[in-house]
This record gives sequence, C-alpha cells and structure tokens, in this order.
Amino acid sequence: MDTRCYHAGGPLQYGDIEEFNGLLCIVCPWHKYKITLAEGEGLYQAVDDPTAKPLRTYWRSKGVKQRIHKVTEVNGDVYVTLNNSSEAIESDVYQTEEYRALVYKRQSRPRSKE
Repeated sequence: MDTRCYHAGGPLQYGDIEEFNGLLCIVCPWHKYKITLAEGEGLYQAVDDPTAKPLRTYWRSKGVKQRIHKVTEVNGDVYVTLNNSSEAIESDVYQTEEYRALVYKRQSRPRSKE
C-alpha cells in the first residue's frame, strides 16, 4: 500500500500490523487509524445504541481509503505491481511530489531554541 496514511499523511511504515474482526490491518502511528492490508479499507468501531449498557461496539468499513498494490512472491523474489487505477482514492493526496516537497521543507527548517 502507499506509505502515507489517507487521514493525515502519517508514515505507515512505522505502524503496527494487528488483526481486527479477522482482518489484518496496519495501524497508523499518528492517529491509530486502522486500514485493511487486503483492500485498503478504513475501519472504525460502530455503536448501534449508545444508551445500551454494556456498550456494544463492532467494526465497520468506511470503504476503500488507501491505495493498495499487488504483491507477488516467486521463488523467493518479491514483485510489486503498482495500482495505476485512475479512480481517486483519499490516500492519493499524500503520495504526490508536491506533498513530499512540503514534508522535506518542514523537516529541513532550523528549529528555534526555546
């Protein structure tokens, strides 16, 4: 999948992989958003009746939010086929050269001493 989270551009390479409702997900290290590895769906915990005691939650999909790519392993070699679909996906905004330049500019600024 693309390396930056669809929500706010968090670095997914530093996220943990966990299972939610039988689905393997990457958990964004910035805001704990859960994204399925297989489909790129954003997951959230839903509640049908917020007045019920005890509160019962369950996992629901927000739909596909993160662009994923096909990974194939052949005789120990790994191949990635990029998803070049023209359909816009929310994570696309954080995968651009414009966004990378902005991040680089922020990181290279001298920090003030307080």
